[in-house]
Amino acid sequence: MTRILALTIASLALLAASAAAWGNFHVDGPRSVRIGHEVKFPTTGLKPHELVTVNVAPTLNRGGNCCGIDVVTNAHADADGEAILHFRWPRYYYNGTEKVRWRRGAKADVYVLADSGRGRHVVRVRRR
Repeated sequence: MTRILALTIASLALLAASAAAWGNFHVDGPRSVRIGHEVKFPTTGLKPHELVTVNVAPTLNRGGNCCGIDVVTNAHADADGEAILHFRWPRYYYNGTEKVRWRRGAKADVYVLADSGRGRHVVRVRRR
């Protein structure tokens, strides 16, 4: 019984350490976006000069792996670990190989991804 308790505590400690290693970024930006318009998402908490990717996906599919589109690749944080990520909001996202247009009023997750962690900002998609 003591051995099981010791293994459980050790595995919980390992889990907590790995969770702490996966950092969370602070992603700021607009509450709503318009298709085709330029948007900016200031992000902090990155490592200096870290490589960053931005992906947008419908909130409805959060937690799945079916949908989304990379809108920024190969961006870098500055020396302070900050980045202002800007792009034009895409007209569509991918569901597998199928292009799907954004629905008016849909919620979308903007994911900022890097080796040291990730951050998310939720927006409402508006038509032009």
